[in-house]
Amino acid sequence: MVALDTAATRIDFPFAEQAARLTRCIDSRRKPAEQIETEYLITSRPAAQMSAEQMLRQDRRYWGIETGLHLRLDVIAGEDRSRVRHRTAVMNLVVIRRAVVTIAVAWIRRQPNRRLASMSGFYDFMSAASSKMAFRLVTASKYIRLSRL
Repeated sequence: MVALDTAATRIDFPFAEQAARLTRCIDSRRKPAEQIETEYLITSRPAAQMSAEQMLRQDRRYWGIETGLHLRLDVIAGEDRSRVRHRTAVMNLVVIRRAVVTIAVAWIRRQPNRRLASMSGFYDFMSAASSKMAFRLVTASKYIRLSRL
């Protein structure tokens, strides 16, 4: 990470005190770094309040949140594809999706089978459990109706 000379008027951000250029390689265990990404960080805090290391830590924290909760909500729960526009309905769905993700994460942490310890595994488990419960409910209601005759 390289600190840049910053003047708020020069970079067109009214309250900017400092900026930095962050260059990172994107890689994983399966494939080596193929892509180099450059990101610019801007903050309104002066260098006395936030060092370059603290800026880097905040950037990593942001991406940790983005790849944690937001990825689960966007990709698995389909939050970005939602067509709901009514304010109350949107808020209700937000609460329900976050509650489901919270329950799923707790289930994943307790899952002994690592292959099933994923959001997809959680949804499959819940679907199977719901099917069993629905079947029990349907068969129980038939039994109750027959016994009343």
